[in-house]
Amino acid sequence: MSSSVIELSEVNAEVLREVALPVWNDTTEKVAIIVPYRGRMKHLFNFLIRMLPFLSKQRKQPVIILTEQEGDGAFNRAKLFNAAIKEIRESVPGDLLHGIDCFILHDVDKVPTSPSILYECGQNVRQLVTVCRSKAHKGRLYEAFLGGVTAFSWEHVKTINGASNLFTGWGGEDDELLVRLKLNNITVDRVKGGEGVFDEFDANHAREKNSARYELIAEENVTARWKEDGLNQTRYELLSRIDYDLFVWLLVSI
Repeated sequence: MSSSVIELSEVNAEVLREVALPVWNDTTEKVAIIVPYRGRMKHLFNFLIRMLPFLSKQRKQPVIILTEQEGDGAFNRAKLFNAAIKEIRESVPGDLLHGIDCFILHDVDKVPTSPSILYECGQNVRQLVTVCRSKAHKGRLYEAFLGGVTAFSWEHVKTINGASNLFTGWGGEDDELLVRLKLNNITVDRVKGGEGVFDEFDANHAREKNSARYELIAEENVTARWKEDGLNQTRYELLSRIDYDLFVWLLVSI
């Protein structure tokens, strides 16, 4: 089992329970908050300790899905997103994941600062983070930015065939998602004003950049491959799944 999840579930379990307020609504409509990660224990704990009380006040029932990549190969955030969605779509009645059709792809190092931002899907894709602030800086993301924290309905994901499986290392997978949305005439709505301000734990976190990202996100290349490279083609092995009180943990080999 992942050492990070052992620490979260045993060492810090009582702290997390203290901050996890009861959900204030009685809705049965669920939203998956999919957090691809590997290691980054400090960020993971900070994420949960900030997100759990925030999510208790949402209108929909939140389900945090920590999706961990096994091994030390190049990290593939987009493929982990696809794997989590496939687990949700293949779940059966009675499973906590069953029936979810709203998916928020969420960085582990970003949390909202506004209590009024809604973690839910809409007719269009919703870009929830528009400004990132950290100890070092506060800056508005560029106008066409997609990523960090983004909400997709199942119809959106199905239409664009999910995300590409080719983006190992850091950078490019969100830009490629934006091209897929453009090719399928899906609009992105961006959160306005202070609701889009998110704290970023460590803007200087070491990242292995994807040297092929610019070629992969070229519109002509995305056009040629998106139907054959995406959710429907995602291959992975689910090594472990544990449903904790406060989140679901998936360990995935890709």
